[in-house]
Amino acid sequence: MNVRELTKKLISLQSFDDGRLYEKPMSDFLVAYVEKNLPWLSIDLQEVEPNRFNVYLRDSSPTKLLVVDQIDTVVPEQGWDGEALLPVESDGRIYGLGSSDSKGNVAAFLKALERFGETKGLAILLYVDEEYCFKGMKYFISSSLAKNIQPEFVLSIDGNGSVLGSGCRGLVEFDIQIRSESGHTANPKTPGALLPYLTVFQKFQTWLKQYSDLEQGEATAQIANLRSGLIVNESDEGFVFGKEGNRLPNFTEAKIEIRTTPTLSWKEIESFWKSELGRYADLDASLTGIFDLDGFSTPRERLKLLEQSVFDSIGSVSYLDPSTFGYLDVAMLKTVFPDASLCSFGIGEPGVNHKPNEYVRIDRLDEGVSVYLQILKKLLT
Repeated sequence: MNVRELTKKLISLQSFDDGRLYEKPMSDFLVAYVEKNLPWLSIDLQEVEPNRFNVYLRDSSPTKLLVVDQIDTVVPEQGWDGEALLPVESDGRIYGLGSSDSKGNVAAFLKALERFGETKGLAILLYVDEEYCFKGMKYFISSSLAKNIQPEFVLSIDGNGSVLGSGCRGLVEFDIQIRSESGHTANPKTPGALLPYLTVFQKFQTWLKQYSDLEQGEATAQIANLRSGLIVNESDEGFVFGKEGNRLPNFTEAKIEIRTTPTLSWKEIESFWKSELGRYADLDASLTGIFDLDGFSTPRERLKLLEQSVFDSIGSVSYLDPSTFGYLDVAMLKTVFPDASLCSFGIGEPGVNHKPNEYVRIDRLDEGVSVYLQILKKLLT
């Protein structure tokens, strides 16, 4: 099975049960694949949730390199030309949900590992729930498996563009719910529940600019979802919103995501929102924190061996820009491996992750095999 066939196999093993992710076919396949092709690696399965398993692999030597990547995916959006979970090879690409994020990376690394042969000092974590709540990574961090190793390098292969990542911003996510009295739209003294939210969010974006970092850029905020209106009926089944004009919203609910820099956390953000919303009379606001996760920064001089591996394979080296890149949950591993050099490298296709007709380029798959093979040679020999 070559790297193209392995990528397509991994895509086809993804499935959903009543809208819920179901990775057991994936973990079962990976176990069988490792037993057959990488027999020197021991295998541990961590049942994070029913039918959702982390796959942890390790050789018998003290771990120098820990490689991590996700094996979950997202529910496919509408707009696919064909079946999202039915891989198609065409025009030098492999189309399928998760092809870029991150089945192509997993396939390329496994094929590189086969070429390298028996390792001394390697551990691999292939984990679930990266896309939603980070349950797989959190489970591993709290487990004895994590406590039994102290790697010098931690490499996330969940990436794209064949570029190195030496850091990422953190992630704060919170839900906000605002209730107020309604009022007539003709009265400028009755703000309702939506205008205060919009006003504070605009101030918040300006306030964030003070939290800049030389390596990670500025902190930024986005609205992940938002609903607002005049509730005319409220029951266990949900809200019924009025549709007539002349009345201001008495309810606003939003989910806000902030990409943080090292000096910014949920504590400062929560304080800002409570203070600003407190300026409005007769406003009932509640904030619920969801994530408060630190990013990471690794000095590039500690990544010279990985730089050389990339250069030897593709003739150039470039780095991700943390100010435009998302959160990588490899940052969580800093809590258990504080002295490790964390980084990322992936060969997914920029800009296509989670979108209809997601694809990975076949030449990038071959490139990934070459880079990962060089990394194994540089770090483990």
